[in-house]
Amino acid sequence: MKMIRSVLMLIALISVAWFGCKKIPVGFIGESMYYKDSPFKIEQGNIKQVTSSLNLDGSTLPVNVKLLEVRVKGTNQRADDFYKEHEVYVYKQPIDPAVDTTIAMVNAKREKKMLPPFEFLPSGQFLFNAGTIFLPARAQYEFDIEVSNESGSRVYKNIGEIQLQDAELFRPYAIANSWFSDQTGLSGTVNSTPEMIITKVSNQGTNAIVKIVDKNGVPFNPKKGEIIKRGDRPTFESYAKFNPVVIGDESMTCNYEITPFPMKRISGYGDFLMYYRIPSTYATLDNFPAGQAPGSTFSINPRFGFQIKQEGTYLITIKLNGVTHK
Repeated sequence: MKMIRSVLMLIALISVAWFGCKKIPVGFIGESMYYKDSPFKIEQGNIKQVTSSLNLDGSTLPVNVKLLEVRVKGTNQRADDFYKEHEVYVYKQPIDPAVDTTIAMVNAKREKKMLPPFEFLPSGQFLFNAGTIFLPARAQYEFDIEVSNESGSRVYKNIGEIQLQDAELFRPYAIANSWFSDQTGLSGTVNSTPEMIITKVSNQGTNAIVKIVDKNGVPFNPKKGEIIKRGDRPTFESYAKFNPVVIGDESMTCNYEITPFPMKRISGYGDFLMYYRIPSTYATLDNFPAGQAPGSTFSINPRFGFQIKQEGTYLITIKLNGVTHK
């Protein structure tokens, strides 16, 4: 019996000694980390886009994620364009056009910096800025990261992909056109559908140019009063918060400064609607409205709405089919 007890004690002592010498692992770093939303679809030129965070596969927190390299997809070529710096606006606080009504107030909330088109966060997220507009169109990339915590570090090759996409430059909303009798005050829909044609004419500047033309493309002259406001309804000027609208012989131009433009809707007036009137002195209807007295004259009432999504200079042409300039 003594012998058995001695043997058991010896085994116990050996076990204690063995476990005492064995190194107990500290923390855990997973092998199967991944990005749920990869490939990341990034619209080029947008001011701010943030990717999803890294799934850490149960790794011990805190972790630090380091970007090792971004490559052109399917090659061993480092994506040098991805690291080039460009001058972009960085917004320190959100802009509210109802509060920030001057350029000075807007500039107090933003600053220009020379930056690459992205910032890589310790969480493993990409924060993209407007500098993505300078990258090759529809380019595709892959990237490697290193993740570290108290247990050590691990490299993950080709863990995610980035796909650049064409951004939505602008969005046309409603457009309509009606006639208004100068004699009776009655109104009705012009029986030819108007058109809104939006063209990005330059990547430079932040200008919106509104031009209203007849069916033949002849412009109405806002400077001469051929285009006027309709009472207290919103116009182009109603959405131009930071710079005045410049009235020309053929168009109205606004330096909108920041996108999207317009930024906020006006309550009760749908999607950025703008209302104008062309007096009967300057326009005639191709088809005389049914039921109206012979010799009646009619003003033209176009209304339209749009939103510019990305910086640049845009021409917004409102073509009034069924209407001829006098």
